[in-house]
Amino acid sequence: MGLKSGSRDAGLDDSEGDVEQPEEQGINETVDDTATEPLSIDTEETETESKDKLDHKSESQRPTMDSLPYKLRRDKVNEGREQVPYFLREEVIDGEAELQDTLEELLDEKVYKSDYREAAMVVAQRNPELIAEVLREWGYDLR
Repeated sequence: MGLKSGSRDAGLDDSEGDVEQPEEQGINETVDDTATEPLSIDTEETETESKDKLDHKSESQRPTMDSLPYKLRRDKVNEGREQVPYFLREEVIDGEAELQDTLEELLDEKVYKSDYREAAMVVAQRNPELIAEVLREWGYDLR
């Protein structure tokens, strides 16, 4: 019913050389284990990350339309956009040409008015404090 003698140490009882090598390696492994324990943890994480990367890689080989930037997945400039009345004062309209030129220089390509106007709205939504600053210049927040 019990285990046969030596069954737990299979392969280690054959010769003393085999026993000594694991002990010598055991000393080295202790030193190496300290150095490699985080590596083995990282290895497990790396395997998981590798699986995620493989999943992502297979997804990136067949990108969906939603994964592409808006500029690349549209057929027309205003595709997917809703027209909204947008009233601007003359000095703001005059500044648009300079803004467009600056953006085209920064991006080294043509930038459409619909794109930079919508991008300006996104910047405003992400930075309401900047909008509040301009609104204060216009007289908001006066009491």
